[in-house]
Amino acid sequence: MVEGGITMQNTPATSSTAPRIRQAVRTANAKTAPPALPRAPLLHGLNRAVLWQLAACGTGLLLSAGQVYGGAAPFGLGLLLGCGNTYAPAAALGCLAGLLLFQPLDTALKLAGACIGALTARIVGRQLGQTGFLPGAACGVGVLLLEQGLVTLVGGANPADTASLLCSAALAVLVGLGIHKLHIGTPRGACLWAAMAAACLQRAALPGFAPGLAGAAFCILCCACSGSLEHTAVLALVLAMALTAAAPALCFAALAVAAGGLGTAVFCPGERRSGAAVFAAGCALGALAAPNLTGVLTLGLAAGAGLLGFLLCPEQALRAVFPPPAPPVGTQSLTSAARKLSGVADTLSDIAETVNAVCSCQMPPRGESYDYVVEFCAQHLCQNCARRNTCWVQGYSTAMDGLYALRSALEHNGRVELEDLPGQLSTCVHPADLCATVSHGYRLWCSRRQTRARAELLRTALTEQYSAMATALAQMAARLGRAGLPDPRREARTTQLFASLGLEPLECTVLTDLAGRVTAAVTLPRTSFTPGECRALAEEMGRICRRDFDPPEVTNCRTVTMLHFGERPLYRAVFGLASRPAPPETVSGDACRQFCDSAGRAQMLLCDGMGTGKPAAVDGQMAAKLTAQLLQAGFAAESAARLVNVALGLKNAGQESGATLDLLTLDLYTGRAGLFKAGAAPSFLCRAGVVRTLDGASLPMGVLPTVTGRSTALTLDVGDTVMMVSDGALCDGSAWLCDQLTLSTRLGQSPQQTAEAVAASAVRRSGARQDDITVAIVRLERQKS
Repeated sequence: MVEGGITMQNTPATSSTAPRIRQAVRTANAKTAPPALPRAPLLHGLNRAVLWQLAACGTGLLLSAGQVYGGAAPFGLGLLLGCGNTYAPAAALGCLAGLLLFQPLDTALKLAGACIGALTARIVGRQLGQTGFLPGAACGVGVLLLEQGLVTLVGGANPADTASLLCSAALAVLVGLGIHKLHIGTPRGACLWAAMAAACLQRAALPGFAPGLAGAAFCILCCACSGSLEHTAVLALVLAMALTAAAPALCFAALAVAAGGLGTAVFCPGERRSGAAVFAAGCALGALAAPNLTGVLTLGLAAGAGLLGFLLCPEQALRAVFPPPAPPVGTQSLTSAARKLSGVADTLSDIAETVNAVCSCQMPPRGESYDYVVEFCAQHLCQNCARRNTCWVQGYSTAMDGLYALRSALEHNGRVELEDLPGQLSTCVHPADLCATVSHGYRLWCSRRQTRARAELLRTALTEQYSAMATALAQMAARLGRAGLPDPRREARTTQLFASLGLEPLECTVLTDLAGRVTAAVTLPRTSFTPGECRALAEEMGRICRRDFDPPEVTNCRTVTMLHFGERPLYRAVFGLASRPAPPETVSGDACRQFCDSAGRAQMLLCDGMGTGKPAAVDGQMAAKLTAQLLQAGFAAESAARLVNVALGLKNAGQESGATLDLLTLDLYTGRAGLFKAGAAPSFLCRAGVVRTLDGASLPMGVLPTVTGRSTALTLDVGDTVMMVSDGALCDGSAWLCDQLTLSTRLGQSPQQTAEAVAASAVRRSGARQDDITVAIVRLERQKS
């Protein structure tokens, strides 16, 4: 609630906000807590740079252990060729250790020499200012080829060893170039590192378990859940190739894992449990191609391990490497429409400013006085008179006094007769013409004043409408720009659903907004639906979209029917209303509207026409009806109030009348609310048995050219009650209203019972001060499942 520029919000600690609150507390405690002492002497003195060097050494050790088909071992040398100069010595040390520990001795010695040559070239190149990829690659490959050439000359090499060494050299250059060019934080870089890791992990295979296959399953599932279909397809293909190269006997298993991941990306993108089921089904089909039961066991254990890791991985970590897919083309059309609406809003605003500027220049001058009549007489009668110098030069003061003396007769009769001429004008030689000219000038002056008043009224109404429409269109453009992303798969499912019912959709749109809420709009040939059919459609839509939908809003327009499905809000609004006309009238001048719109908002508005009886009822009903229609069309409270103010101003031109506006807009998804008042009586908020008054200085609509209202921001919790009253309920003050609302809340009365009780008490307390009494109440409750 906004009071004195301070916003007060109370929100329930839901399951989604509790982790963030705990994380914020941990962060705040970490900032204020003293630095922790080292727990073990082993980590004493190790800084971040040393840890990175150790990581580079360990990575070199692991990658050097990997092999591909034919005995080629390119990964360690490729790491040394592609890593940064800072980590090259540590990586070289790890590579040397890994080669000597895991590779055959002859292969290890040759590759170790290539690593030493590549490291030496990189160090020398850095001293000479050559820090690129080529010096190390050329020297490393050159040393490797030189070693193999010497062995061949001696006669100790066979063609298979030579081919394996050439493959190692070629693949090492390709791997090093990929590490050098592709950052691990990008999808392509992550794909390369995942392929190397899957191939190298196969060297640590156990009987019945393939760790490389398990890692590949984990990576493919992560990409299928959080990345795009294109990313998943590329990653699945690359990992399948890497696994096949490292362990040809697991070719069927690699294809099974890739097929399961692609099925997850196609049928269940972003859905972890359903995606896991599809992946398991794909692996089960791939197991049919296994050569024996041992292969089935190996595939099952590896796929199960990858699947378990995927299910245990946090959601944020899944999206850290593989970003969500780019917005589809449909989003661009929404953005284009938002830009067009924004352009229209700017144009309308410019038109309003132009109309104001032109009218101020061309309309009769503001504040034109009786001098206009005097000047009209002087120009049209005295300009060509022979006595002009005598009257207007020698006797200027006398002539001016005489013409001003005629004003009272003109205002009383609208014209001047001969007997009305004062003594100052007795020297005029054209008395009859003088009377006619003065009377005509007075009528022109009155006409110009009336024309300006009418023009100002119409111009103000026109420009205010333009300005209000410009503001409303700008707000709609902003909402349209945040409308969300289209969901093609859900659109296809929705189209298929209605087509199976014999209702071929003319148009179908399913959007997911920035808050994660799903909305669907379906246009059909004109069809009538019963409430039961609407509920059944909502259940089917909820099943195929995996969301909980409310029954659709049905709009019939000529030859088509439009259905709008929205997610069921977290809260629901319970309304209560009681109204009593002022005796002896039978019609109340108050008008109230209570409804929930298609955007998941509860609207409660109360309009009080000035006075009592039918004249006040006309203003109140007109204001309430127009405001409700504008709110349902998507207008904000301020924009709706400005347009209704224009309508009331034109209707009540020249009359002392108008209507107040008390409007509460409540978001049933979040509990946030906005209270707008224009001349309305105070409202009351009851929370946990404590009542607070919500008030603000403002003026009714239809009185001034522009609206002078006041907006207040609120956040309601479950069980909070807001009560609006017309000024007739405040004849005996507001203290008793607070007590009555507190008592009704503690007694557990419904909003309708509370409204009836408050209205009855207000009638008893009003006494001789009779006025229309209306009580409107809304209570926020948790949505029933």
